[in-house]
Amino acid sequence: MALEQDTRLDPVVDTLGRLTAPFGRQAARAALGGDWMGHALHPSLTDLPLGLWTATTVLDLFGGSAARPAAQRLLGIGLLSAAPTAASGWVEWHRTERPVRRVGVVHAALNVTAISLYTSSWTARRRDRHGVGTALALAGAGAAAAAGYLGGHLASARKVSSRHPAFDGAGRSGPGADADGAGGVGNPATVPGRPAPDVLEAVTAQHARIRLMLQELGTAGTDDRAAALRHLLAYLAGHEAVEEELLHPRVPAVDGADVGAERLREEAGVALQLERLEQLGVDSQAFRTQLSLIEEAVTRHAQAEELEELPGLAEQLSDADAAVVVRAFAAQEAWAQTRSGSFSEMLEAAKGEVRRLASAQA
Repeated sequence: MALEQDTRLDPVVDTLGRLTAPFGRQAARAALGGDWMGHALHPSLTDLPLGLWTATTVLDLFGGSAARPAAQRLLGIGLLSAAPTAASGWVEWHRTERPVRRVGVVHAALNVTAISLYTSSWTARRRDRHGVGTALALAGAGAAAAAGYLGGHLASARKVSSRHPAFDGAGRSGPGADADGAGGVGNPATVPGRPAPDVLEAVTAQHARIRLMLQELGTAGTDDRAAALRHLLAYLAGHEAVEEELLHPRVPAVDGADVGAERLREEAGVALQLERLEQLGVDSQAFRTQLSLIEEAVTRHAQAEELEELPGLAEQLSDADAAVVVRAFAAQEAWAQTRSGSFSEMLEAAKGEVRRLASAQA
C-alpha cells in the first residue's frame, strides 16, 4: 500500500506517538491490548460502534418516523462505545512499526471524521432535524467504511491486532507481552512433543521485542530517552551477535544469492546508523529522524530474515544445533542488562560470549 511508504506522514506519526504515549505503556497494554483474553481486544470492540451505526442507518432508511427515537439512541450508544474502541486501537498502533503507523494515522483520521459526522447527526436529531441527521449519518457511514478498508488492510495484510505463537509468554500473546520482563523467547525446548527447539520462534519473538523497544524509544520523554536507548543497544547487540555467529554463516544460497552475506551487510549498515545515533545524543533535534531511519532498516532486515533466511535454515539445523541457538538467544537476552559501552563495544563482547557458549555446547 502506497500509504506505508509516504514519508510525508512521518511528522504526524511522531506527534501522535508522543501524544498517545500512555497507550504504549505496559499498564495500557495489559488492560486494553487484550493480553488477559488471549488475543487483541480492538477487533472485537470495533463491532460495537459499527454495528450500532449500521442499525441506525437501517432504521433511518426503512424504519419511518416511528423509528427515529430508536435510531437516535443507537447512534448515541455507538458514540459512547467509540471511546474504548479508539483507546484499544492506539494500544495496537503502538505495537507496530513505522510503515504500518503511517496507514494507522490515516485510519484514525477517517475514524475521527466519522465520529464527528455521527456526533453532528445526533445533535441534529436532538433538534428535530431528522433529515439532516440522516444525511450526516450516511456521510459518517462512508467515512467509517473508508476507515474500515484501511483497518482490514492492517488486520489482514499486516497482522495488526493478531497474535503469533512466537510471541507467547506465560499464557499471553503479542509483541511486547513481556515488555517489562526478560522478553518473549521463552523456552521452546521444553514444549512437550516438540522434536526440536524452534529457532524461527526464538528469532521472531526477539524481532518483536526489538520493534517494541524502538517504538518505546521514539515516544520516550527527554528524561527517559537515554535509558531507553541504552536498553535497546544492549539488547540489539546480543541479538545480532547470535545471528552473526550462529545463523548467517549457515544460511544456504537461495537462487544463487548468498542470503546470509546479504543479511550481514544489512546488519553492518544498521550498526553504522546506530553509531550515528549515539554520536547525535538524545537531545539532538536530528535524533528522531535518525531513529526513524533505523526503525525502517531494522524492520526490512527482520522481514527479510523471516521470509528468505530462516525457513531454509530451520530445515537444515539439527536438533542439537537448534538447541544451542535458542539457548544463545535466551542467554544474550539475560546478559543484556549487564552490558555497557558503545554499541560496537557491546556487540564485540556479545560475540565473544556467543562463541564461548557455542564451544561449551560442542
